[in-house]
Amino acid sequence: MTDEIPFIPPVPPGLIEAAKRGIVIPFIGAGASRLAGCPGWGELADSALRSFVDHGKFSYGQLDQIRHLNPRVKLSIALGLQAEHGLPIDFAKLLRPTGGYDNEHGRQIYRSIAKLGKSFVTTNYDSWLDTEFPISKPVVNVAEKQETPRDSGSGRVVYDDAEHFTPSNLNQPRSVFHLHGSLRNSNGMVLTTKDYVARYAADRNSSDPQKENRTLTFLEHLFGQKTVLFIGYALEDLEILEYVVQKAGRVHSGENTEARHFMLQGFYLHEYELMRSLKNYYRNQCGIQLLPFRRDQKDWLQLLDVLEKFAEAAPASEPIRLQELMEMEAFLD
Repeated sequence: MTDEIPFIPPVPPGLIEAAKRGIVIPFIGAGASRLAGCPGWGELADSALRSFVDHGKFSYGQLDQIRHLNPRVKLSIALGLQAEHGLPIDFAKLLRPTGGYDNEHGRQIYRSIAKLGKSFVTTNYDSWLDTEFPISKPVVNVAEKQETPRDSGSGRVVYDDAEHFTPSNLNQPRSVFHLHGSLRNSNGMVLTTKDYVARYAADRNSSDPQKENRTLTFLEHLFGQKTVLFIGYALEDLEILEYVVQKAGRVHSGENTEARHFMLQGFYLHEYELMRSLKNYYRNQCGIQLLPFRRDQKDWLQLLDVLEKFAEAAPASEPIRLQELMEMEAFLD
């Protein structure tokens, strides 16, 4: 049938070639962490507000009144309550995965992701990408409280401050970039609409280094010189993707140009027409080739099988020296 959605999409030749050149950057969204036991945006916002209900600073009636608001608006309200009452929100506790960082699905998905790249970019706050997990599961003391990954593997170099979002750091192996901050510094997490506006302000290439938006310069280099593979982004994340992709610039491929960037996204079979429309949208508006997979049998857990196959077909290589020189020349131009 021509209107089928495959359970595992074919690996594009362009992605395989980019993997051989060592220029694939996995770009990880909330869907991956939800599979690993972390809460979604809505759950995080509601949990933050409920923490103030528990302290008697917010009521269930008030919570019900704002139940239909956007999660970012709810988080803005929660942060306002935090400032008003001096009660810090424990984001490490709220974002802690079910079962901690020994969550079986979490280890499986992030081991596969680790095979697809040497450096990683994420809009997530959690610490799943910050540690390389071995194949064997370590012995865990169940009485020990885990808020961050155990040192069960090798740690990656973590960049969660926009001042360190640079092309040279992106070429460092075993590095992870938290575009919206991380649990290591909750004060720097991008949570509210105001935070997003500030992080993606338009002064991308100001001649004054003090005014340059490092995040946008970094994203422009990322999309201009690397091949990005989006993992864990769904329809509800479209607004976040638009912030990231559209602000980066130089990403539109047009209808007749081969896309350089790719996105794995799950659909049910009856969503074929939606999938087809989104394929055109991502291609024409964002320069991204959508790689749809079918959710009918395993729902989002199907992504685990997809990533294993992609990791086998397009394992990451070390960037070749010539590629690094070409990127440096492009950056200096």
